Amino acid sequence: MSNPTALVADVGGTNVRFAMADLERRSVPHFDTFSAARFRSLPEAAAAYVKKTGAKPQVAAFAVAGPVTGDKATITNLRWSMTTSELCEATGARATLLVNDFEAQALSVPLLAGDDLQQIGGDAPVERAVKAVVGPGTGLGVGGIVWSSSRWMPIPGEGGHASFAVETAEEFAILERLRDGLDHFSNERILSGPGIINLYAAFAAHRGIKAQMLEASEVTRRGLYKEDPIAVEALDFFVKALGRVAGDTALTLGAQGGVYLGGGIPPKIQDALATDTFRNAFEQKGRLTPFLKPIPVFIILARDAGLRGTAVALSAAIKEGRV
Repeated sequence: MSNPTALVADVGGTNVRFAMADLERRSVPHFDTFSAARFRSLPEAAAAYVKKTGAKPQVAAFAVAGPVTGDKATITNLRWSMTTSELCEATGARATLLVNDFEAQALSVPLLAGDDLQQIGGDAPVERAVKAVVGPGTGLGVGGIVWSSSRWMPIPGEGGHASFAVETAEEFAILERLRDGLDHFSNERILSGPGIINLYAAFAAHRGIKAQMLEASEVTRRGLYKEDPIAVEALDFFVKALGRVAGDTALTLGAQGGVYLGGGIPPKIQDALATDTFRNAFEQKGRLTPFLKPIPVFIILARDAGLRGTAVALSAAIKEGRV
């Protein structure tokens, strides 16, 4: 069965995207987006998609925002857990694959071109060098791909939960407000939608101002249009933090093939990211600054990138007999 009927899904902390994929072309002609809040579980959401569309998948793959262990996975910011057998039962597929969502994001990168991407500084990617993906959305995803003898191999991970680091006294004061009551303060606590909200509240308290209750989208909008000085500070901190973490990831993986910013937030703050603030934070790593200067950073603009990468993962699993 060289090109079976395939269901692919990209499961984040807020939305679930479903599509029927063409595995031979590694494309998704159309996708549907469901709000995760409507469902109690991923199998329930998958069953709703199959019922709505009348799809009859033979195989399926789900890219989920959380750690995957064999045939089980947990979505960190939804507290959904699922198994491949539950998903087979919900969709009617004979076999199901689970992958980390940023494994799928990373696998999509070689398929992206033109209007799918916006470059932020650096030179051209080094051919077949490691590529990294960092993506703030409901949470923070981190992954990468490395070239093997015949194809790109994914590097899944949970780098969003690595410890956050500060560089100045004022940043430390902000961090002290943010980490109150937490035993561990991760990159995701800042580089996410909830993180932007928390930053806004922390800067307001730091300046002795009563913070308004705002959604992340409103904080970023006010920051982008310079309508609110606290929002401007919060967005500036977010951009610096994302630059630092992206630079750290590039160093960790040796990502001379480029760093790609996925997730839901970067496309919404393109203008803020295309400034010296982001690029300086990305590059300034002491003795390794010359290593980072030529590395390009790209914003992923394609909304179906995760689905296309999931199709790549599923196609490889079928060829290798894992599905």
